Amino acid sequence: MTDVFVTRTFVVSSKNGLHLRPAEQLARLANRFAAQIGLICESQRVDAKSIMDMLTLGAREGTSVVVEARGSDAQEAVEAILALVESEFAADRKSDEKSEAESGPPAT
Repeated sequence: MTDVFVTRTFVVSSKNGLHLRPAEQLARLANRFAAQIGLICESQRVDAKSIMDMLTLGAREGTSVVVEARGSDAQEAVEAILALVESEFAADRKSDEKSEAESGPPAT
């Protein structure tokens, strides 16, 4: 199978920017694919499979970020990442809500 190269752009919509939780979720998703996946913010390119790399972008609310992927599953990888971003990392919020529900109310 031939290598496919796919590139798309998204805008960071979270008021907290691309912080630890969404970076972790994005890296976890990216690691499911064989494709090489990168994020580009301004002139900096980082590995989307690395949480620490993504945090160095300092991508704040309103920042344009380019997702690029190269490999046999590049199209699927970019589509999955954009779906995650467009959901505003909804799975992350659901996970937090579930954890809070399981642990009960905060101690006072």
